Amino acid sequence: MAESRIDVEKIENFFRGKDGDFEYIKEIFCDKSREEELKKVLRRKWYELFQEEIGEEKSLDHILYKIHYRINTDKEFFERKSKLAGMVKWCMRIAAIMFIPLAIYSGINFFNTLKIRESSIVEVKAPAWTRAEFILPDSTKVWLNNRSSIKYNTRFNNNREVVLTGEAFFDVTRNLKKPFKVITDEIMVTVLGTKFNIASYHNEKAIEIALEEGSLVFSDRDMKKTCLMKPNDFLLYNKTNKDYNIKNDETEKYSSWKDGKLVFRNDPIDVVKNRLERWYNINVEIKGEFGDDLRLRATFIDESLEEVMKVLKRVMHINYRIEEQKITSGGIYTKKKIIISKSI
Repeated sequence: MAESRIDVEKIENFFRGKDGDFEYIKEIFCDKSREEELKKVLRRKWYELFQEEIGEEKSLDHILYKIHYRINTDKEFFERKSKLAGMVKWCMRIAAIMFIPLAIYSGINFFNTLKIRESSIVEVKAPAWTRAEFILPDSTKVWLNNRSSIKYNTRFNNNREVVLTGEAFFDVTRNLKKPFKVITDEIMVTVLGTKFNIASYHNEKAIEIALEEGSLVFSDRDMKKTCLMKPNDFLLYNKTNKDYNIKNDETEKYSSWKDGKLVFRNDPIDVVKNRLERWYNINVEIKGEFGDDLRLRATFIDESLEEVMKVLKRVMHINYRIEEQKITSGGIYTKKKIIISKSI
């Protein structure tokens, strides 16, 4: 594929904030057949276009979210191309210093987002090893845990509903006339104004809801099971038997992830397993039977997996083995695996 198919000068002018052919830029970034060619051009022009150093205070957090959100909500956005170019240029300059693939991802995904404008759906994602914090149009604050996503309509203020995959903490702005709803594959929660954490991962057998403030109405998708939750209530919904249990608990431990803390409060081994899998994006296998009296009370802040496992071995009297990532025949990396067994 010849590089002459891409007009490098038009790309350079656009990212420098000059007037340019925006339709052409949109076209080449949305054309998957030109992706490899585009990567080559951007790599070659990298240091020619973006020579400024980036200060340490700059952060890549939520750049894509901000771009996506403004594309879908601000009808005048495209008239302010100079600001847009500056934002994308900043993103790409940072990526040039950190690692090239991020800039390719940012540029291509940014322009692909133009295609969903007609559907009026905004999606915010937190990939593995990341967390996102943002504000919905009604001023509700959301913290999104790793490997999680939220979708909502751009006319959100008319219908305060979000679709959640994964885990999120919500600090909901109170509105008596318009309840706030969180919908997952299995359940729905409805609130007026409250703070709560909900974890609903596809690969887990249960959904967790921890209510810190206010009140919350839980229901399954068929509306066959409902209940009213009060502060410090913790609800566990079993996806297999379609039933739930509710208890009073130290609910702050379930949302501690948003503050960078991994907190356990008298938790059994199966809960420890689930929390470790989410936190470190690993698989944990438990061999043998462990009594219900085996509990963990601990707080970890910025601890590595190896450091946490050493503590667990000492206080829970377990043995463990770490299996590193492997490459499959298809070139895909498996997750790191921890095998836990009883200490002899």
